[in-house]
Amino acid sequence: MQDFALEIRRTLYQLAIWAIVTSVGAYLAGYAHWIPGLLTGVTASALYFLQLCYRVRKSADMPISKAVTYMRVGWLLRLGFILLVLIISIHTALINFWAAVAGLFSLQMMMILNAILSAWKSKH
Repeated sequence: MQDFALEIRRTLYQLAIWAIVTSVGAYLAGYAHWIPGLLTGVTASALYFLQLCYRVRKSADMPISKAVTYMRVGWLLRLGFILLVLIISIHTALINFWAAVAGLFSLQMMMILNAILSAWKSKH
């Protein structure tokens, strides 16, 4: 369980670094109006990740049939959360919708980069 908590912290730290780097990059490139959308998406991505981690940790102590149902309900809740963030970004003038979408994909980018680095480290 210690490794699980360590991976959660490491992933959240990477998301925070990513949010800072993309926000500074957007500002320097003249797209400062994208920063609220990027930060909204990255924050939503981090909250999605925390929801997922909570569900995984809780389901580990359940019988398999109950854990499957628990995870399916969690999937629907997380999907609803993402849709809510996207709807809010559409209806809020301050938040750029496409920047929010890009921010939402930040967790997936971190996971892919971690998988690539892990595979590369295991070969070398």
